[in-house]
Order: sequence, then structure tokens, then C-alpha cells
Amino acid sequence: MASQLYQLGIKLLNIYLKLSAVLGNKKAKIGNQGRGYWKENIKKLNSNKITFWVHAASHGEAIMAVPLIDEILKKDNHQVAISFFSPSGFENFKYQNSDLFKFYLPIDTKKNSAKVVAFIKPKLIIFIKYDLWLNLILECQNQEIPTFLVSSKFRKNQWYFKFFAGNSLRILKSMTKIFTLDHSSLDLLKSKRFTNANYCGDLRYDQVNNIKDSKKIKNFNIGKPCVILGSSWETEENLVIDIIKDLKHINWIIVPHEINHKNLLKLKSRFADNCLLLSETNFSKSNPKVLIIDEIGLLANLYEFSDIAFIGGGFSGKLHNILEAGAKGNVILFGPKIEKFPEAQLMLKENVAFKINNSSELKLKILELLENSKELENKKNHIKKIIQNKIGATKIVWSEIKKII
Repeated sequence: MASQLYQLGIKLLNIYLKLSAVLGNKKAKIGNQGRGYWKENIKKLNSNKITFWVHAASHGEAIMAVPLIDEILKKDNHQVAISFFSPSGFENFKYQNSDLFKFYLPIDTKKNSAKVVAFIKPKLIIFIKYDLWLNLILECQNQEIPTFLVSSKFRKNQWYFKFFAGNSLRILKSMTKIFTLDHSSLDLLKSKRFTNANYCGDLRYDQVNNIKDSKKIKNFNIGKPCVILGSSWETEENLVIDIIKDLKHINWIIVPHEINHKNLLKLKSRFADNCLLLSETNFSKSNPKVLIIDEIGLLANLYEFSDIAFIGGGFSGKLHNILEAGAKGNVILFGPKIEKFPEAQLMLKENVAFKINNSSELKLKILELLENSKELENKKNHIKKIIQNKIGATKIVWSEIKKII
């Protein structure tokens, strides 16, 4: 039953994506086109090298995989094929290495899975965090290709654990190794009689401690104190707009989650006076009170200029990466819906992060933090230490992979 439902779901997904593209959904159109020429992107794979296939749902998961990719590519006879389902991943992942090839993953039909596995001939495949495609996993298992899931998060209400998902659960139990992001996920899998599960932790702790400096921001001139609004949605932006006139001594960096010309101009107009886009800023001549970033890929480096980071997605349950901000010594603020994010819960417990429900709470918390400079500095140092102490997931995963290669 589970297998039939999954095959039906894949067909419906394919129809939905094609229909969305026809109706003008830009992402759906780009994704459909990309999946149509997946083979072109990886045709230069070297048959004399060991191919590691990494699958990431989107850009965030690909960035998460960077420490593992770095480890793989340390050897000259290794290469990586990294697949994406989302256009935001394929279009924005900028890892530069001649032995890395990125491509769109075809829709997960049995036929497509057989084709792509036969073309790549991977030594193994590594899924990052989630986005598990069961036909692909089963095809790899049939070909005796090891399958890994790394930094995964499982919850009791996921469909894998429903009464109708028996066959899907068997496929997951047959994966070579499942590494969990947290101990609660490991406990859940063991309660379901998984014998292939181990804890590794969160790859992002490794990744954020190794963020390379960006030449693009070396000439930035941002005044202090500075609060950054990272990967913001409209909800977070509205809260900041409500309080910005009452916090005249604070400088702001706004990094929208969606960067497109129309939205950027609208956002700029809402912040009004002394607000500039990055593309129109000359730091040798001006130091805008509100700087709106209109370029992708700078956020992780921008956190070095701020003291407090208000991270987007916490009002929708889609919290953006808070560890990038913490690694640079920012105290973290976010909306209330963080149940699915163990890193956010950890930072709350350690008193270096705080939930925000409305603009009044946002204003009070920012003022409270900035008015006690010694306490703020202690929190900034503490969050950096927490993140540094969590490094190690890459080493755990790689030690298992080395047993196979």
C-alpha cells in the first residue's frame, strides 16, 4: 500500500510542477527545465575517479554539506556529484572546485532513478538531513550502492511512521547508515527497531566554524551598535519597521529571504530616510543607517558586523540558520515557532537566544541587551564557545565512509 501511494504521489507531484510552470510559477519552470537537462551538467564526470553523490534539497542543505564535501575532495581521485530538487539550491550553490558537478535531480520515478544511477555510477550516495526519495534509495540498494543519511531529524508524526508506510519504513531500515542530528531522533529510530542509526550531530556546527572571509565586504563601514535582520520575511520586517524610529542610535543590516528587484524597492521605501541598497552604497562617502542587502551569498559574513541577529522564519516554523550568526558572536532573536529546531532550543536554554512575539518585545529585548555591554559581551563569547564545542559531525560520518571506500 505504501509503495503504491508513493508512486501515485510522485506522479501527482510531477503534474503539479508542470502545471505550476504553465501558470507562471518561475521556480517550477526553472526546476522543470533543469531536470530536463540533468545529464548535461554531469557529463564531464571522470570515470577514472571515485564518485560520491551528495543530495541536498536546497541551498541550506548544500551549505550544510560543505565540510563533508571538503573532506571528500581532499583526495585527487575523488569527485562529487551534488543533486538538488529546488532551484534555490542549484542556482545559488557556488562551491568552486573542478571535481564538483551539480545537477537537478529528475523526478523520482523508478525509470528516472535507474537512469541517473546508471549514468553516475556512484561509490555511494549521501542524503543531507531529509528529502529522501524512496525509488532512488531502492535503486541504489538493488545495485548494492551504499546509502547514507546525515544529520537527519525525525519526529513521531512523520509519515514514515504511519500505519500505511510499512514498505517505506523497511527501505529506510535498509539504508547503510542513518546519522541523526539529535539524540531524540536516535531514540525514536531505535524505538522503531532501526539497527542502522547512530548519532553524529549537526554538520552546520562544522560548517559555520569554517566560513571563509568574503572580499566583497572588506570595505564595509557599518556603525555600532548594529542589529542584523537575517533572511527576513515580511513578518520580521514589519516588526523592525514598527520600532526603528524609537531606536535612532542603532544601525541595521536587512537581508531579505527573497531577493528580487520589486520587493527590494518596496522594502526600501518602507524604511524611508537614510536607507540604501548595497548596490547603491559607497562606504567611502556614506554610512547608511539601514543597509538592505540586494546580493545573494553575503549573509554568513555580514554577521561579523552585528551584535544582535534577528533571524527570519521563526513566525512560520521555517527558521533560517541561526548558527552562522552565533559563530560570529551574535546574540540571537527569533519568532516563537522553533519546536523543530534543536539548535534554537539549545541556545534558548543557554540564555544566548530569545523568543520574540511582537514589536514591543523586540524593542525591549534589543534595548536590554545593548544597555548592559558587559553582559552582552559575555553572551557573545558564550554562544561562540557553544558552537565551537559542537564541532565533530564530519569526523564521525567520514570515519564510517572510509570503511567502505
